[in-house]
Formats: sequence, C-alpha cells, structure tokens
Amino acid sequence: MSRPDTRVYIAFDLAAGGSGDFFTLSDPVKGVLDNTDFKLAGDILEDVTEDVRGISVRRGRSRQLEHFQAGAATVDLRNDQRKYDPSAGTAITPYGASMRPRKRIVIEANGQRVFTGVVDDWDLLYSLDNDHIASVDAVGGFVQLAGQTLDEHTFSEESTGERIASVLARPEVSWTSGTDFATGNATLQGDTVASDRPVNVLSYLQRVELAEPGALFVDANGVLTFRSREDLQNATDVVFADSDAGIAFSGIEIAYGAEELKNRAFIARQGAGTATAVNQASIDLYGPIDYSITDSLLSSDEQAEELATWLVNLYAEPQLRIDKLEIDLGKISLTDVNRVLALELGDVIQVLYTPSGIGDQIDRFAAVDAITHSVDAGRHIVTLDVSQTIAGFVLDSAALGILDSSNLGF
Repeated sequence: MSRPDTRVYIAFDLAAGGSGDFFTLSDPVKGVLDNTDFKLAGDILEDVTEDVRGISVRRGRSRQLEHFQAGAATVDLRNDQRKYDPSAGTAITPYGASMRPRKRIVIEANGQRVFTGVVDDWDLLYSLDNDHIASVDAVGGFVQLAGQTLDEHTFSEESTGERIASVLARPEVSWTSGTDFATGNATLQGDTVASDRPVNVLSYLQRVELAEPGALFVDANGVLTFRSREDLQNATDVVFADSDAGIAFSGIEIAYGAEELKNRAFIARQGAGTATAVNQASIDLYGPIDYSITDSLLSSDEQAEELATWLVNLYAEPQLRIDKLEIDLGKISLTDVNRVLALELGDVIQVLYTPSGIGDQIDRFAAVDAITHSVDAGRHIVTLDVSQTIAGFVLDSAALGILDSSNLGF
C-alpha cells in the first residue's frame, strides 16, 4: 500500500514569458500571419508536481443546515530557483509573466479530480538559507457567481432545479464550467427581481437550495451541482469500519449533545404567512431551540408546513453523531483509495465502530458535509466532516428498508 499519485496543474501563458513555439507579435519568424507552425498560445495547464512541498484542500460546509461554501486549496511549491517569481525575469522563469489571479488550477489523485478552481493569490516566502516557497492560494467556482448580480426579470413558478437553470440561463450571468442540476422536489413561486433591488446571483441560488432543502455546490471537477432532497436520501454502498466490514479509518470523532437540536421551526414564505411546527416534548426537556427561514421561495403554505414539520421531527432529539472520519490513504488498498477519492459532497455513507471492541456497535448513516485533503511528502490524509443523515425509508433496502428504523422520506 502507498499513498496515491497526487498531481497539481496550474494554468500559465507560456508565450507571455517568451517561452514555447507560439505566435509572437512582431517576431520575424513566430509573428508571421497564417503560419501554422506557430499557433496562438494562451493559458495551458502546466504540471508543477515536481515542485510541490505540500497540498491542502477543503470543500463543503460546516453543518447540514448551512450553505456550502466556496472550496479552497493551498499548494506550497519549492521556489529556490525562483521559477515562481514574477520579478525574476523571463530568462529565469517562463511562468513569472503570467502569475496572476484567476488562473485555473487542478489537483488530482490517482487520476481523479479532488479540486478544480482558480488562483486567488501567490505568496512568495523567502528565506536567507534559500529555502524559498511559493504558496498558491486557490478558490472554488462559487467565487465566480458571488461577484455577479441579476438584472430585472420575472421568474415563472417552477421547480427548484428549474429555477437554478433559469438563473444560469440569464444573459447577465456567466458560468464557464459545466452544470449538473436535479429537477428538485419543491415548487417555487413566481418571483420578480426588481431593477432597484440588486440581487446577488449566489445568494439567490442559495435561497433556492434552502427551499428544497437540497445541496448546491461546485464538485471536484468544477461542475456546478444541485442535488435534490430526494438525491440526499439515497445511501451509497460505501462503508467505513474498524473491521473487515468496510474501509479502514485512522481517526473518528463522535458527539452527543444539543448542537443540532431544533424543536421549533418557522418557515416564512415570501409575501405570505409563516408555517410553524413545534415538538412540545422536546421543548419540555431541553427548552425552546428555534430554526427559521425567512422569505422562503416556496409556492404554497402546504409545502412550508411540510418542511417545518420534517425539520422538527428530524432534529427534536439529540443524536449520537459521527462528526469526522480521518482516512490515511497510504494504509488502505488501492481499490478503497479510489472509493474514498470518488466520494462527493452530499453522499451518504455508513460508519461501523465498536470503541475498544466493547459493547454494542455504533452503526450510523452520515451525510458528507465537507472533504479535506492534506498531502505532504509522507502522507495523504482525507478527512470527512459528516452529519446526521437525512436518509429516509427505502423499500427493499437492507439498511434503510426496516420499518421504524428510518425517517420517512420527505
């Protein structure tokens, strides 16, 4: 067993540094028009793996009821020869002239993408003993949507997935990567974006996500993805265990408390009333703990009432929760490594654990909220932040098809 082959690619315009056989304006040979030997250059993904000192990647959210955040990555590159230094001159580096923000960056492990984003910042860390480091800070695709605003427009009544597609289809909205949208289970009211009230594109899409409730995120390939609540109730076949029953993990964190308790839910529809659901037995035991959504885009009071009731039923009692799993990819089989690398945000996994081998086994389904990679010269550690699953009753499922053992699907 060995840690996976992890590679980093960063986009550079080599022609900007005078490197490569590309069309070069005013050059007597490379600047001849219609000469097919010297094509136009532009950004090209360059493999910089040989210079990598360390990698960290994080994509996801902190808790299940929160929005997914923009992914982030940091790559530390060996820079003792000033290869990554815009002030070194083109005779020293072909990269310096195009070390600018918003250049594409891709990180892969065993050929599977774990992060796709753009460079946000280059930090050049110099040392008097010449142990120089170029630290690349990168962000995920949400940054592109966060900087855009919707123009005046009226949306028709439609499903959540259809509304997200409608937003992305607007001429003022630019999204340069792919999309993967579920249709969605909730129906949204018609909605008008007024010219005197600017609406941020990402904020609006996250309101749609909340109405489902679903999962809106940028996946490891840079694809803007929307999963419906139905998608989030389907368990994968990935099992982690402290035995031969599943993939081995090297660390686990478990919590039991009031962090995710909710026993009163208030769903206020935009331009309409507020649906309320209360679990009095939970309030009597733990006191009132509220959860509210304001200006929900749901199209009917019935949907708002169903959402409020579901939330209270799911969160009214404390649950023994798996919070984190740590997997050392260098200590598991290649097959299991690739299964871990293939996990995506929102996936539902199963965790089996018997602390000290004593007593009853902890057997929980958990939804992946965040995926973190930490890579250095010796190890590649994947950490999964997970939360209480919303997986519901699934007919004929060995795990979720047992009556009274699962929540009814919503």
